[in-house]
Amino acid sequence: MLVRSMRGVAAPNRWSTLPLVLLASVTPGALIAQASVEIGPLVALYSPLGRHDVFSVGLPAAAGDLRGVAWGAEGRFWLTPRFGVQIQGAVRSSRFGGGLYPPCTCCVPCLPSQPSTATVVVATAQAVYRPSPAGFPFWLSAGGGVVRRGGPAYADAGSGEPASFAGALGAGCNLRLGRRVSASFGVTTLFYQVDVASNAQLLEHGFQADVLAHLGLTWRWGMH
Repeated sequence: MLVRSMRGVAAPNRWSTLPLVLLASVTPGALIAQASVEIGPLVALYSPLGRHDVFSVGLPAAAGDLRGVAWGAEGRFWLTPRFGVQIQGAVRSSRFGGGLYPPCTCCVPCLPSQPSTATVVVATAQAVYRPSPAGFPFWLSAGGGVVRRGGPAYADAGSGEPASFAGALGAGCNLRLGRRVSASFGVTTLFYQVDVASNAQLLEHGFQADVLAHLGLTWRWGMH
């Protein structure tokens, strides 16, 4: 009777065990075995592009007034040899104005002004993809970020430190200098809308694209 009852039980289908096999392969231990981390400082050329309207003589008259060298840091956390997450941050402080500012033209009035300083803080979080992990160390990235403006120029205008949310796209590559040290090169571009106001009065408005051409030195830990 026992033998007959055992014969009546269907043998497990091999395909039914496939999800369990896949789940077992994606364990924390398996992920840690594939993961690696790259962290280090960076220096960048910050180049804001675009045209927007400025209604305060104390703010930068053009996006290019904020162009210059920015300093920051970056980290890439590779979950697998192909996929990971990238975090970047950079700060640029610019001095502008003085004399007749903005520069006089036939259509733009100008007033005497004192030099002032504006600070731009950029932070991004992006997903990164490496097309050929075993080949050329090149990656593509996409995600989002925040651009915060501040400094005496914005404080004097009464706008505080306005922040804009941005979309971010980028690309980069690594050049190994040693077993754990690499030089990184890349470009990150942020696209966003500028809207700066004080007491319900619009001071700055328009669309902007900020380009960060960056060079970094990173230290790597991990299995790949």
